[in-house]
Amino acid sequence: MSASPRPEAELSLAQARSIAVAAAFPPGDRADVPSVLEHLHAVQLDSISVLARAHQLTLATRIPHTTTRAVDAALNSAGSPAAFVYPAHALSLVPLTDWPLWAFRRRHTRTRPQYPDPGQRAALITRIHADGPLPLRSLRTEQPTTTGWGWGPTKTALEFMVWAGDLACTRYTSGQRLFDLPERCIPHPLLGDGPDDDTCQIRLLEHAATTLGLGTADDYADYLRIRPATVERLLPRTALAPVAVEGWGSAWAHASTLAGPVAAPPREPVFLSPFDNLIWHRPRVQRLFGFTQVFEAYKPAARREHGYYVCPLLADGRLIARADLTSTPTGLTIHQASFETHAGPDVIDHFASACRTLATTTGTDRTTVDVGAADPHTTAALRTALR
Repeated sequence: MSASPRPEAELSLAQARSIAVAAAFPPGDRADVPSVLEHLHAVQLDSISVLARAHQLTLATRIPHTTTRAVDAALNSAGSPAAFVYPAHALSLVPLTDWPLWAFRRRHTRTRPQYPDPGQRAALITRIHADGPLPLRSLRTEQPTTTGWGWGPTKTALEFMVWAGDLACTRYTSGQRLFDLPERCIPHPLLGDGPDDDTCQIRLLEHAATTLGLGTADDYADYLRIRPATVERLLPRTALAPVAVEGWGSAWAHASTLAGPVAAPPREPVFLSPFDNLIWHRPRVQRLFGFTQVFEAYKPAARREHGYYVCPLLADGRLIARADLTSTPTGLTIHQASFETHAGPDVIDHFASACRTLATTTGTDRTTVDVGAADPHTTAALRTALR
C-alpha cells in the first residue's frame, strides 16, 4: 500500500465542521430549486410523509421563505424538468446535467443478473413508446403484494431499466413516478454513455467534495455508493487536496475550499430531514459533530429511543438536539424532544426558532408540544418559547 500523501492543510475539528456545514448549505445566491439541486447533485427520496417528503425538506431548508408545496411545484413545472430519479446514493433526485456522469452505473447495471431479458425490456419500451409516460400501476401485470413492500417482476424490471438508462423518470403523477423513454425527457446533448468509468467517477468525486466540503475516502465512497478502493485509486487524479483533520487522520477537500477563509455556518437554526445530505453517513456525523445519528421509523415503537420521524437540530454549526415531528393541516406537532449534553443555554430558543421555520415550510402557523415530549420543566419552557 502506498504512503498517504502529504497534507496540504491541517484543520481543527471546529474548522472541519464549519467547512462541512458551509458546503452543505449553498450561499444566498443559490436560492431556488434548480440551483440547490445543481449544488447538492443528489437529493434523497423517501416515501414517509408524516412531516413532509424527504426531498421537500432537504431542498426547502436551503431556500429562504419557501414551502414544501413550492418545492414540488418547481420540480413539476410545465417547463423542462429539473431532475431525473436515479440511485445516485439511495434513490435520489439528480440534476439533468449529471446524466452523462452516471454512465458507469448504467453500464454496470446491464451486467447484473436482475437486468430483465430482451423480451421483457422490449415489451415495456413498446408500451411506453405507444402510450406515453406511465406509472407502475399502469404497467404492472401481476397483482401487487398485500404489504406493498415487495417489488414483483414488473417493478424489478422497471427499476433495473431505469438504472441501466433504458427508461428515465423526470415527472410524477399522484405521487407516483412516470416511466418514460430517455430520448423524450432527457436533453439530447446529454444522452449516450460516452465518459469512461474513471472519468465519470472522478467528476462525481469532485462534485461530492463541493457538497461535503471535506471527507475521508470512506465518506466519499458512501456518498456515491462506490467501492472505497476505487475512491482511493482515483482521489489523486481529482481536484481534491489531501488534508489532515484533528482526530480523523487523512481526509480530502476540494482545492477551492482551502483557497479562502472558512465560511461561518448559517445563523438560522434548522431541523434537518433524517435524509439530509449533511447526515447521510453516520460515521462522518459522529466524527464531525459527536452526534449519533439514528433512524428508528422501522423499529418497533417500544425499541425507539428518540421517536418515529426524528429530525436533528442544526444551530451555530453544531447538531444540538433532535425532535420527533409530524405535520397535519391542524399544525406541527412535537412528539418528543431530546437535547445533546453540549447543547448550551440557548438550545430552547434555537429549538423554538427552528420549529417556527419548519411550521411555515410545511404550510402551517401552529405548533403544539405533546405532554410527554420531554420532562415537565423542558416541555413548559418549549411551550413558552413557542408562544
